[in-house]
Amino acid sequence: MLNWKYSDPVLAEWNLESMIAASLETVLAGSRRTSDANEAWNDAMEEMSREAFAQYRAHIAEDPDVLTYFEGATPVNELENARIGSRPARRSASRTLDDLRAIPWVFGWMQSRHAVPAWFGVGHALERYSSRGPKQQQLLREMMGGSPVFGAMLRNVEIAMAKADMAIARLYAELVPDAALRERVFSMLEAEFERTRTMVIAIKGQTGLLEKNPVLARSIRLRNPYVDPMSLVQVDLLRRKRAGEDDPLLDYAIGATINGIAAGLHNTG
Repeated sequence: MLNWKYSDPVLAEWNLESMIAASLETVLAGSRRTSDANEAWNDAMEEMSREAFAQYRAHIAEDPDVLTYFEGATPVNELENARIGSRPARRSASRTLDDLRAIPWVFGWMQSRHAVPAWFGVGHALERYSSRGPKQQQLLREMMGGSPVFGAMLRNVEIAMAKADMAIARLYAELVPDAALRERVFSMLEAEFERTRTMVIAIKGQTGLLEKNPVLARSIRLRNPYVDPMSLVQVDLLRRKRAGEDDPLLDYAIGATINGIAAGLHNTG
């Protein structure tokens, strides 16, 4: 990230200007908001945060099948082949979610084009809040235009979902040996993905993801023809590795796809 943002003087200056401009814009926006609006927005955020947290805990963190699925449907156990981390993926030999470091958790989901930590639970919380009536729906639209925190959160969710690809994620899911577990977990993830996408689009008044950010949409559209084949190659390499093929060149190839996909998506963990 340091290399992409600051290695070139022109890019470095542009990134610094963007950060300064965003900071000033936030300060000015905050000074214009009324205390009543702040209180209503804060209450809404707190309520939706509790809903999203509970949904994530119940269906991701506290579901042991999800960790099994994660290890099968992502290259998290092969990350050492990429040689890009300063520490091992796990803190010890334990195979629990608590033992897994945060960075490989996010990295693995991004590599397999699920991007689960970026959006899971958001759609559930937005849907529950907006289902209470027109008043809540209008408040969400007001927050989208006036709350820097809420607006930034939805934009980040939207970007991550635009980089995800559930069709390719389905191919990674096929690497999970237990068919029943695979179908249950993938169906649950796919349903929440669609729920979140629907809610984000509705609140932003769009017909599709990144409709109001054509520059980023075009960038992702141009990169995907290069990233998608690497994902397909990685799935095949992981299948061969897990079938027992032991070859240093295979490990090198898996590491190359991991690095390539991370560079293409501009996401690590």
